[in-house]
Amino acid sequence: MPNKIVYQLNITGLFVGETLADESPMEPGIFLIPAGCVELAPPESWPEDQWPRWNGFEWELIQKPRVPEAVSAEAKLAEFLSQNPDVLQLIQKN
Repeated sequence: MPNKIVYQLNITGLFVGETLADESPMEPGIFLIPAGCVELAPPESWPEDQWPRWNGFEWELIQKPRVPEAVSAEAKLAEFLSQNPDVLQLIQKN
């Protein structure tokens, strides 16, 4: 069964990657496009600080979203204990 490359979006319309659409077994030549995909390819390249976003009609380049840095469990615990010295005292007693 033939496949067709389509382009996956996240919930905000940002390009995620390529995936495949399968041809309909009931209608040859018609492809079953997965949810959250479009058939029009995004730009082949874009600046480092931008990312392709589907606006419902075409691709546009927007400022690349920043992903917050992960905070370690140790850092979270240290912050909690600094704000709750009574808990730290209970821990130190044992």
